[in-house]
Amino acid sequence: MAERENSGREDLNLRDLIRPSASVSPDAPAREALKLLLEYKIPGLPVVDGEGRPVGFISDGNLLESALPQYLKMMEDLSFVRETDDEWVHYLAEAADRPVREVMSEKVATVDVDTSELEAAREMVAEGVSSVVVTENGRMIGMVSRLDLYAAIIGLKEA
Repeated sequence: MAERENSGREDLNLRDLIRPSASVSPDAPAREALKLLLEYKIPGLPVVDGEGRPVGFISDGNLLESALPQYLKMMEDLSFVRETDDEWVHYLAEAADRPVREVMSEKVATVDVDTSELEAAREMVAEGVSSVVVTENGRMIGMVSRLDLYAAIIGLKEA
């Protein structure tokens, strides 16, 4: 049986696990959010207002969904649909020019920096998300992922 590592859990603090995160304004074009997702190789990022308060979350899924014509979203069998390349370019370009606020999810999982790591884990599970936005005085200061949290709790990663 493998010996369990001493996690040093008594010293674990959510603040120590926070990673800086890119964010985007709700007024920015969706194209800007896409550039950030590609640059940082992340599936989503927080949307923050002018004072740094989280107001939503935008993901690669939100962006793709916004580019699909409404009628395609309602159909299960698309085998008979013949979209031309020009039509797809039009849909994608139109979606990329929309403001982030029209594309984002208003649901954003947040925890205060003073939240326990257990409560942060519970929030991620309850909300079905892979990370939470960490706030201090209502303003975003970074993010914590479930992978980083789990690794730190069991001592696989230095906090």
